Amino acid sequence: MSSLFTSEKDVVNQSALFLKGFSSECILTCMLFSLIGFFNGSGRSVPVMVQGMGSAFLIRIPLAMIFSRLENSSLFLIGLATPITTVCGIVFLLCCFIHYKRRKMI
Repeated sequence: MSSLFTSEKDVVNQSALFLKGFSSECILTCMLFSLIGFFNGSGRSVPVMVQGMGSAFLIRIPLAMIFSRLENSSLFLIGLATPITTVCGIVFLLCCFIHYKRRKMI
């Protein structure tokens, strides 16, 4: 995909590595957005807000920084920060769903 914008081999190779790490995000986002829609539609937007803010500032950004500073770091590792964050968001919202369901709040 990057070759549409540049002909530099190194840039194309590095962007391919990033996309390999990031690509699972495309599928995971569907699951996360379904959960977000469920909570918002149920009138329970607090878990969505906590998940969104926490994911960005407590997981995604720190992971990307840690991965970028590792010895032998690559854009593949940095690209993985986003899907890892999404998995954490899915787990968090599923835990909230189970909590609300047990308390018969949903």
